[in-house]
This record gives sequence, structure tokens and C-alpha cells, in this order.
Amino acid sequence: MRKILLFLVFAYSISFGQVKEFPLKNEDFSHLLMNEETPFYGTISTKGTVIQLRIEKASKNPKKQEQYFVSGYSDVEGNKSSFSGEIIFTQKYNVKDLPDEMLLFGDFTLKELDSGEHSGIFTGKLRIQTLKLLTKDTNATLTFKGKWKNYSGNLDFDVWWANFVPTDISKVIFK
Repeated sequence: MRKILLFLVFAYSISFGQVKEFPLKNEDFSHLLMNEETPFYGTISTKGTVIQLRIEKASKNPKKQEQYFVSGYSDVEGNKSSFSGEIIFTQKYNVKDLPDEMLLFGDFTLKELDSGEHSGIFTGKLRIQTLKLLTKDTNATLTFKGKWKNYSGNLDFDVWWANFVPTDISKVIFK
């Protein structure tokens, strides 16, 4: 009986204790994240204030292939702030009815480097739709959605930005 119990505990730990790995570790998504050196546009706050965000550098972590270190700037009504952070890809799905395309999902954390009331941290989810066969010329639609919270903790806003204009951001699916 003791051996059976030990076996069940071992089997449980193997089946539920493992983290599913991101399947595209050999691909490099840096050029997609930098969006052809073009800023992303979206909104921050309940007023729909326009945010512009540009990722100027993106580099893949050689030790953790699904992780990318990024840096760039955000611009809200002329208030420009540099940031650095990370993007971690978590999932990949095929696109229904588009066999040559895939959806990639991940998490982001971007920390603004300035101080003051209008500097803080962006956190949230990332979604990319692109071709399965990636080349240096491959384009993609990228959408980021999450929160921005200032360092002093008195401002907290929903935020999103993308390299296209969605007709309804609430209908964009994130995982």
C-alpha cells in the first residue's frame, strides 16, 4: 500500500508540477517587438488620453529563450519617459481558418526610468498575430493591454497600445 501511495504522489507531481514550455524558443521576435522603428499608439486613463510607446531595443535572453529585454520610451501628451523591462512569451496557437498564421501571447513589465508623479510601471498582456514562417521582413499585428501604476501609488490606469487601430479593444482576446 505504501508503494502505491508513493507512486501516486510521484505521478501527480510529474503531471501537474511541470511548467509548459514556450514552443518557439529558437525563433527571434525582436524585430516584431521593435515594430519597424515605429511607435505604437493607444490610450491611457478613463479619458482616453493618447499614449505613444516605442520599443527601441529588444534582445532575446540567451539563457531563457522566451524572455526578451526591451527598452524605449512612452509619450503621453508630450511627457516623454524612458523605460526598460521584459516581455516573456508564454503561449502559441494556430489561427483558425488561416493555416499559415499563429497567435503568440505573453506578459510584459515596463518600468519607466524617470521619477515623479507621472512615472510608473506598465504591466499586462501581449498578443501578436503573425506568419508561422518568420523572416526579417515578416510583419505582425501587436497589441498590448494592461495597467499603468505610478511609483507613489496614487494613479492607476488601464492602458493599451497597438500597431493598428482596433475597432473595439474589448474584443481583442488575450491569454
